[in-house]
Amino acid sequence: MPKVYIKTFGCQMNRRDSEALLGLLQEEGYFLASSLQGADIVLVNTCSVRQHAENRALSFTASLKNKVKILGIIGCMAKARGEEIAQKMPYVDIICSPAKMAEIPRFLKEAGEGKKTLALEDGTRPEEFYHSSFRFEKDRAQVVISTGCSNYCTYCIVPYVRGPLRLRRPQDIISEVKKNIDLGIRRITLLGQNVNDYQYKLSAGDGSALGGQIIDFVELLRMIEKIEGIEEINFVTSHPKNTSRELFELMASSQKIKKHLHLPFQSGSDRILKLMNRGYTKQDYLKLIDDYYCIVGGTLSTDVIVGFPTETKKDFLETKKILEKVHFRYAYIFKYSPRPYTKAFSLKDDVPKEIKEKRHRELLDLQKRISTGKV
Repeated sequence: MPKVYIKTFGCQMNRRDSEALLGLLQEEGYFLASSLQGADIVLVNTCSVRQHAENRALSFTASLKNKVKILGIIGCMAKARGEEIAQKMPYVDIICSPAKMAEIPRFLKEAGEGKKTLALEDGTRPEEFYHSSFRFEKDRAQVVISTGCSNYCTYCIVPYVRGPLRLRRPQDIISEVKKNIDLGIRRITLLGQNVNDYQYKLSAGDGSALGGQIIDFVELLRMIEKIEGIEEINFVTSHPKNTSRELFELMASSQKIKKHLHLPFQSGSDRILKLMNRGYTKQDYLKLIDDYYCIVGGTLSTDVIVGFPTETKKDFLETKKILEKVHFRYAYIFKYSPRPYTKAFSLKDDVPKEIKEKRHRELLDLQKRISTGKV
């Protein structure tokens, strides 16, 4: 069988997708290449959250033209720009959306017979996609609890490339956690675009006598915490609009849940937050932070966007004040880039590039001083 290699761009969710897909291919008899060199098949798992990520993936793919037997672009950029890629990069054999990844073994077989695949449909993944035992790491595993998102922040392309929020069944999540423990992995990270959106309604089809009961994220954590053998539980990402004191109280009392919270605030300006459709104000966010520090006493990290359309110097300074006040352990700070399909795409990208870069550098420098204890 040929050797397959997956190059992954983007977030932890993409990394877990690549891991699950490699495990699926291994079970189908494919050999896994440890590096790009020597691979017969290369799949490029892409991210569309920012233009820079797309550019890197496209450049990488172009560098492989006529150098491997089968070349594929999969993931978010495939969904967002699949037809364009098919026209501009006819040497790409497989273009596959996130929802269709479980079918890649079939697509590879067809590519070996000379057939190209353009699979851009949305939908629910089969649970079997997550069933293999292949893991990148020996001491930590990532477990997806939901895919997609229904929040529709105006700058975010995720709902358009990964679809609306879809929840995995609690029993399937717990089975995967137990499988990881059987593999000797006792540290688990739960993944979702917004983990606090997890609200699963049990039904008779779930084999439960508690039809109609809602398993929310806090209850899911309680269920996972009780699994014998688990030592550490982490999760990303939380959204401020539905992060609760109940979650903080569980984190504080638990011996297993890591005392760290990733809580993106994106902007310190109420005007910009409203334009972003974030669903909270600066004061809401700061109150949440106060509660977290008081109840949990743990560490924090965040995401920030500079240069959103119409952002003024005053708006930017409000964002800077939050970094100065909260003292995050680390922060991912990005320059706004327009994303197709999103509501903000219709807004004029009116903050000049040089201003975005200046504000970006200023926050990066500030956060570096905070992280190293110099502020």
